[in-house]
Amino acid sequence: MATATPPIPPRAYQPVAGLLSYLVPGLGQILQGRVAKGLLFLICIYSLFFYGLYLGSGAVTIGQREYRLSSNVYLPDTTDPTTRKGPLQNLGSNLYNRPQFVGQFWAGIVAWPAVYQYLKYDRDKHQEVEDLYSNAERVSDSDPPQAGQLREQAAEKEKHLSLPLLGGFEREPPQSCINAVHNAGDKRLELAWVFTVIAGVLNILVIYDAVAGPAVPTRAPSENERS
Repeated sequence: MATATPPIPPRAYQPVAGLLSYLVPGLGQILQGRVAKGLLFLICIYSLFFYGLYLGSGAVTIGQREYRLSSNVYLPDTTDPTTRKGPLQNLGSNLYNRPQFVGQFWAGIVAWPAVYQYLKYDRDKHQEVEDLYSNAERVSDSDPPQAGQLREQAAEKEKHLSLPLLGGFEREPPQSCINAVHNAGDKRLELAWVFTVIAGVLNILVIYDAVAGPAVPTRAPSENERS
């Protein structure tokens, strides 16, 4: 007479491992003892993410000004200045205008600089810098000395706007910078964010794997195996 197949033991969920795999892809699996799988997740997701950052960065010099993009992972403040309440109050509308960040955020702590830059971003001060550069370009032919002074003022203000350690990394770039670099580059700049979004979305699956464990749970031993 055939023996009945023993029931599969209940799955033990591990939310702490899921949190660790959110912070650093694969870290939860590594601490669970699934080192090879965790390292595979880490290498694959970070390769996609940082390759996307590399493709989405660039610099071009037009006239006397250098336009530079440091990354395509950022959250912009796109709300109307007359209705702006604050970064957290306007978060929903800003995510609506750049939904890519919803996917990029799940890549873990590598996307956190964008959140910090968003919270610290002062649109009015950055607009002052852009106005100085624009005025310098406007008078560059008629009054070169004044144009040079305006550029120095803009560079000094821009320097003070850079955050410690991060600088301008994962900060919303000015629209003039986006236009200049994209017009001087190729289509890869416009598609680079796809790699970072895929990395973030894939890490959601990694987080689930860390929380729920392997897809095929360990089978409980039968009576014959225990004897």
